[in-house]
Amino acid sequence: MADIMETSLANRGMLVDPGDHFVGKFEVERKFAVDDLTATRERLRALEAVAFTLGNRETDVFLDTADRRLSKNGQQQVVRLMEPSQRVLWISKGPGADACVAMDLEGFDKALVILMSLGFEETGRLVKDRDIYFVGDFHVTLDRVPNLGSFVELAVMTDDEASLSFWASRIDAFAEKLQLRQSALQTRSYRSMLSESD
Repeated sequence: MADIMETSLANRGMLVDPGDHFVGKFEVERKFAVDDLTATRERLRALEAVAFTLGNRETDVFLDTADRRLSKNGQQQVVRLMEPSQRVLWISKGPGADACVAMDLEGFDKALVILMSLGFEETGRLVKDRDIYFVGDFHVTLDRVPNLGSFVELAVMTDDEASLSFWASRIDAFAEKLQLRQSALQTRSYRSMLSESD
């Protein structure tokens, strides 16, 4: 039975069962720009972080209605292709900074056709190389974004809206432990950073 579980996880690009790491309708996260991911990776190793996915290339396709209703309402719809596993996620963010829910879909191209048949339009694409680790309650994402640089994201998911400030303070403390500087904190999305760099 354990072998079947491991095979199923591997087929979806996962090295371990994520447990409750991605369960919740709110995501509290902090993103930091770094010169190099090597030092953070070494600190994670010292903390005995558990690797969840390594060597992923993710392609995000952003969707909105023709009148950009979602964007105006602080919402975002994304279909994500993860390679080499071919796992596909549909991610809905907002309204609000912390609201986030995701689900698995079958087939990247088919998902886009279905969503576009419902009136969505592609408004942009973003490609990044990503590794994800678990440390206690947190998931730590190491990203390399072409033409933008390297970043470390610290995040936790929860269903408890009242706990958001508690988790924000815990993430800030964890960032200090990883020696991530507050001056390197990024509040904009990769997409907005890239559009400003054009």
